[in-house]
Amino acid sequence: MSEAPLVYIVLGTPNSGRREIIYDLIEGGMQKASQVLLFQPTDEPTSDFDEKIDSLENVSKVNWALNAAKVTHGKISAAPEVIIFMTSGRSDPADNIEAIKSWIDHNSCEIGRVFTVVNCTFLQEQPAAQSWYDACIHYSDVILLNRRESNDNKWVRNFEERHKKQCSPARFILVKKGRVPNPVEVLSPEARRLSLYFDELIPIEEDGLDEDEQPEDTKPDKYIERLENGQRAHKILDINKYL
Repeated sequence: MSEAPLVYIVLGTPNSGRREIIYDLIEGGMQKASQVLLFQPTDEPTSDFDEKIDSLENVSKVNWALNAAKVTHGKISAAPEVIIFMTSGRSDPADNIEAIKSWIDHNSCEIGRVFTVVNCTFLQEQPAAQSWYDACIHYSDVILLNRRESNDNKWVRNFEERHKKQCSPARFILVKKGRVPNPVEVLSPEARRLSLYFDELIPIEEDGLDEDEQPEDTKPDKYIERLENGQRAHKILDINKYL
């Protein structure tokens, strides 16, 4: 394999329908000959789509766990062209992102895209969880609006407009019955995320600039930044309080 594997990250809460979307993206958006490795978190409940994913001949799976913002996983015997990380949906999104970014760098892979799967019914019932989703969307190129059975068009429109007002460049896509409109387009590795954490940036001359004048690409990522005591500078809501 001459090219580095592309890594896709799928953020979202448990039971948000991530595996049905992953199945759709693999089946409808990837070549049948492309070898795919799916990292599945050990703390994720089972899904009806586990068997469907297992039935795909080009897919291998490995269990992984988040341990102090690091990825721990079982033995990998596959030589994948595409890697999909389904994140630990009960954990801090920043811990997931930091751990997977470190794993990507260590294994000489390349970031494809980051997705957030939004359980719209859950978020409408638990609006306080919005700040957890804000952190996910900060890193995401594509926002997949799923489980919308209880949401009217106004709620969906307000959700999207809220993030556009915050200058999010991400694409917002409606998921219908576990399927996205165009899997190939969704998987296209074009960066549309607000965060620069995954990007390789060219250093610029900073001399003569005050601290508040420093460009965004020289500042620590909002959610990744840590204080001297090791704690995050910007704490993210514990989603377990609402699940």
